[in-house]
Amino acid sequence: MKLFKNISGIANIRDSFKTKHVKYGGYAAMITLAVIIGLILFNLMMGQLSLQIDLTQDQIFSLSEQTLHVLDQVDTPVRIYGLWRPGEEVLEVMYVIDLYLSRSRNVSFQVVDPNRNPGFVTRYDRDRRGIEYGSLIVEGSMGFRVIGPSEMFDSFNWGMFEFQDYLIERRISSAILFVGTGVTPVIYDLIGHEIMSMGHPEIISLLDRENYEVRELNLLLSDIPDDASIIVLCGPQRDLSSVEAEKLLNFLENGGRFFVMANYQIQNLTNLNSVLASYGISFDYGRTIENDPSYIVPSFYEMLLPDLAMDHDITRNLSDKWNTPVILYEPMSISEVLPRRREVEISSLIVSSPRSFLRSDVELLSLERLPDDLPGPLMLGAAAAFPGDNWRLSTDTSPQTRIVAIGDPYIWIFGIDAFGANLDVFMNSIAWLDDRPETTTIRSKIRVMQPMTMTMVHFIVYSVILIAAIPLAFFVSGLIVWLKRRHL
Repeated sequence: MKLFKNISGIANIRDSFKTKHVKYGGYAAMITLAVIIGLILFNLMMGQLSLQIDLTQDQIFSLSEQTLHVLDQVDTPVRIYGLWRPGEEVLEVMYVIDLYLSRSRNVSFQVVDPNRNPGFVTRYDRDRRGIEYGSLIVEGSMGFRVIGPSEMFDSFNWGMFEFQDYLIERRISSAILFVGTGVTPVIYDLIGHEIMSMGHPEIISLLDRENYEVRELNLLLSDIPDDASIIVLCGPQRDLSSVEAEKLLNFLENGGRFFVMANYQIQNLTNLNSVLASYGISFDYGRTIENDPSYIVPSFYEMLLPDLAMDHDITRNLSDKWNTPVILYEPMSISEVLPRRREVEISSLIVSSPRSFLRSDVELLSLERLPDDLPGPLMLGAAAAFPGDNWRLSTDTSPQTRIVAIGDPYIWIFGIDAFGANLDVFMNSIAWLDDRPETTTIRSKIRVMQPMTMTMVHFIVYSVILIAAIPLAFFVSGLIVWLKRRHL
């Protein structure tokens, strides 16, 4: 030890640790090490907690309250199979499935390679048409439902905008409901009045995916079947006969559900309005003229952008018309009928602006309001319930009559073509009529992709900022810090 003490080099090394440079450098190293260790521990803790924030505008990667309600009711195992090769899963689909798995212990997921397990896929291919690669199979105690890859996404263009419609949550939640209950409600589409039948393939397919069966019904030839959940009348060109009106009224008096979409092209709705008047509403003949530019599709005065009510299950989550507009084509209005039974509750669903009016002379093209025109705001869509929720007692188990009336039969057609909110209003009306609050407003979620257009000036400015200005700023700040610290 004495030999080492006499070595001047050792003493110099020992003294060097007492200098200001080493002290400041040591403190900086310790602080840097502590920060790094803290960040590592923080990341490990956050990874265990699985905390995530959905920053998308339409909450694409979050489950709706209705889906959470569905999962809370799941008390039997539900298995979801993804038909992919391992490593080829669709990230958006997997992200949503992970939300289901984290929310319910009864939901499980497994990736199945259809090429290696053809026998497994055959078990679920009832019609022997094959199951598309990338499909999901949702299986429960009451059956199974196959969701094709094209049913989970939908893309369309509107001008310079591209819309990516995410239907994943709606499809999976609907499938879970089906495999949990095994019950398929039946919707009867009234025919025989030169109507716009709901037999459009897109609508039939959509209702089938939402666990509904659609059948046609001619009230002149048969009575309303006992298994009828909802009666739909879409765009009649002729009024109901007295016999049909009586059958429909008897159906409603026994807690039936009725969805009617009509337009101004038919003048005489005496029998139909007599049925609706029993529950406090009726159609007004005429077409709505809108004089507020913010309520009109630019360059198309026949197409309106009405407001949606915020206090009803059908429209509550769809009220932001600028993000997801509802488009109506020359709708007619709906009025409340007085006097009416006090137990009837009427809710406005779709409303025009205060500057609108109902033109009774549909041949007149003038945009000026005449003395005989009905002033706005006009009720273009309404829901009626008897007895209303405010009149029903907690011990009352009698069926509740429900009616949805919309003054535009094209609402679902626009929904097929482009506008997701139109389809949401249509499907939410069906769900509310069928008393399925867990599926009401489980809406599609839209991501808007707008192309970035850059001029040469923009390109030069951004290039200077990103390539020169920002790196130079870091270099100058680092140089200043170094010059200050070298004199410590």
